[in-house]
Amino acid sequence: MDTPLDVGRLRLLHEVALRGSIAAAAREVGLTPSAVSQQLSILEREAGTALLDRSPRGVLLTGAGQTLVVRARSILQVLEEARADLDRLTGELSGHVRIGTVASAAAALVSEAAIRLTTEHAALELTVTVTEPARSIDQLLNGDFDIAVVDFYDGVPVAVPDYLMATDLCTEPLVVVTAAGALPGQAELKLSELSDANWVMPPLDAACGQAVRFACRAEGFEPRVRWETDDMLLLVRAVAAGHGIAVLPRLAVADKVAEVQIRPLAQPSMSRRLLALTRSSSQDRPIIRAALDELVKSTG
Repeated sequence: MDTPLDVGRLRLLHEVALRGSIAAAAREVGLTPSAVSQQLSILEREAGTALLDRSPRGVLLTGAGQTLVVRARSILQVLEEARADLDRLTGELSGHVRIGTVASAAAALVSEAAIRLTTEHAALELTVTVTEPARSIDQLLNGDFDIAVVDFYDGVPVAVPDYLMATDLCTEPLVVVTAAGALPGQAELKLSELSDANWVMPPLDAACGQAVRFACRAEGFEPRVRWETDDMLLLVRAVAAGHGIAVLPRLAVADKVAEVQIRPLAQPSMSRRLLALTRSSSQDRPIIRAALDELVKSTG
């Protein structure tokens, strides 16, 4: 009689495939590397074949290991759907919700939602990690996050797998941010009028930095970037100090930490969408649904 494969050991194999090493998988599940290695050896005996090529440099999945990981992923998804079904039937609002989010949404939306959630549901545990959308989506797919709050900018496509579900939070304009009094008046500005200015910008690997640079080039000029940072508080302070101007989503302008002037951008009109992504297998869990509802309320 064939020995049945143990789901817990399949999960460990899946973690090794995701993390790239036994040590990293062990850190993720809270076991020692030797314990994980021992469990994987048992899984190989259950499978009747080698699943890992072990060497001093690390481990690689064999062909059989890769095949089994694909099946393990399907099994874990079914188990997550079963957990969602049970939670929905009981209406239980307890457990751990892990949110990955862009920084501006963390300050403007997620913080407020988190306070309401943990105040109203004492058995619910919430953790928030600030990270860029691409990494946030990867960690959502890997099961490290339950919700990923990401932003999409005009002209900067982001690949979202079909089996992730999106909840629209808001769409907001990008605005011109300058030191107080640097550009007199309140009228809308054209991007082309800012071609001779010094700029303060997020880096190119940030979606906002890409979108603004692409828009400037479409208007026929390369922005003269004098300060580059993905720290929005520092960015606004740099603008307030007169180091340059910036074009940012309105929610990203931390104007309470430094005195700046905000002007509408008329041409080209640029916007940012904020979305909350979840795995389709977990989106109906009551705690996930409650977190999504609070995020939507925060856009008020």
